Amino acid sequence: MKAKISLIAFFFAILCFNLSCSKDEDNGTKATSIELTVSSTNVQVNTTINFTVKTDLDQTVTSSSDFYINNVAHDASSFTPNTPGTYSIKAVYGELESEVVSVQVIATPLNEIVLTSDNSELETGEQFTFAVFGDNSSNLTSEASYYVDDVLIADNTFSSDTSGVFEVRAEYVQDGETFNSNVLSLTVLSQTTESLLFDEIIFYDGYAATVNEPVPSGIIRVNNASYVTKITDEHLAKINNELEIEVIIGALCDNYDRIGNLFLNLVNEGDSYSESNIVERIEIGRFITPFMNKNADPDEVPYRFQVDNIAKILNDQSISSTHDFFLEFNVFGVPYAANEQVAGCSGRNDVFKGSVILRSRNESYTPEDQYVKSVATYFSFNSYESGASDAVGQPIKTFNFSTDVDITNAKMYVVISNHGANSGGEEYVRREHFLYLDGGLLASYIPGGESCEPYRIYNTQANGIYGSSVQSPAWWASWNNWCPGDVIPIRTYELGNISSGSHTFILDVPDAQFVDNQGYFPVSVYLQGEL
Repeated sequence: MKAKISLIAFFFAILCFNLSCSKDEDNGTKATSIELTVSSTNVQVNTTINFTVKTDLDQTVTSSSDFYINNVAHDASSFTPNTPGTYSIKAVYGELESEVVSVQVIATPLNEIVLTSDNSELETGEQFTFAVFGDNSSNLTSEASYYVDDVLIADNTFSSDTSGVFEVRAEYVQDGETFNSNVLSLTVLSQTTESLLFDEIIFYDGYAATVNEPVPSGIIRVNNASYVTKITDEHLAKINNELEIEVIIGALCDNYDRIGNLFLNLVNEGDSYSESNIVERIEIGRFITPFMNKNADPDEVPYRFQVDNIAKILNDQSISSTHDFFLEFNVFGVPYAANEQVAGCSGRNDVFKGSVILRSRNESYTPEDQYVKSVATYFSFNSYESGASDAVGQPIKTFNFSTDVDITNAKMYVVISNHGANSGGEEYVRREHFLYLDGGLLASYIPGGESCEPYRIYNTQANGIYGSSVQSPAWWASWNNWCPGDVIPIRTYELGNISSGSHTFILDVPDAQFVDNQGYFPVSVYLQGEL
């Protein structure tokens, strides 16, 4: 038993001996001082400085030391200063304190300045805000000077009451040296003007008898699928040589893809609107509704048409002094599927609601005299009905028209979409279209070919076009002629000068089959130019 106790005592003594040699001692000698060194004593801002602490016994004790920068405790063995200046750094290890090391931090040299703006295009009265940064990460916004078209402005903001393009630059002076920024071109537009011509007008079953529901003041119901309203002098006064038309279609009780249109109708001044009083009728926009369930979001879809050429017609004094303008808004829908498939649609015959907004800019311009001639307006082209093509069985149609004056800078506007949802129908096969004017080839094209994925969000009703997964652009391009929820393109062709007299326009789609005598291509074509 005594032997066992002695052995334990021996090991205990050895342990005590080892512990008595602290980390600060070497051969029984205790450290009496520490030295702090830094990786650099002269640095640029945002440069990391590393600290090292050693005892006078050459032991590294960095990780066990505390640090102070300008007498403020710092909890890391490195420091990244972001402000120029002199920094006093010391280390403390136990009761030992190092000498203070002075570090000089200087700013990164400035070589160039960059001017930025929060916008590149605003309307009159709206404010641009500028900022200036140096290539050394310095923010010089408040110290820089700003020039618009070489005129000094008060601060880093700018607005204008007149439209135009303005050049902006900045200057910054440092130690007598002037730094010039890049130059920004800013566009100031005249303020947008708006006219709401139709406000959530309700469309009804296109096959049913015309309803007797009341309509807003100034709106004429032609039938369940068609409304007309006059473009008044007040509306015309808001339109310059730019015109955007926005159509917004809201879901009601038709959950299928349908065709919608806008037509501009010219009626002799003072005459009431009627189909028999229309002097000229041109289609200025066509769109396809998506498959929409009125109980799902989004429950409306926007369509936009940039029709600056129509603005020229509306601003032509020789036309407006002898004619009144009426905008026709059509959406043909039927509720039968939705009556069964959409909650809340049982027994209803309202199919869509629609709004139309005209947008232009509040500025004046000098209009040029215009000439407009309808060649075909929503003509139903196919090869199986008499009169729908040049001959039954031939998918080619000739349209004859004449002009009574010479026209300069003439353009042809063409709107054609392909329909026929039966098996092998024309909706699903992309055909090459050939357009001829006065015997010469005007253009050839194949419709569609674009991805319909951007319109998936609006197709909230399950359908046979959009599956459950995203498809590639190549997949869409292999078959689609148009997308539910998109506009039908308005194809524009430059003609140059057109002489007065008789002319022909030919549409030829040689590969069109119209399987089972189904399907059709609505064709709208009009000529416009200057007198």
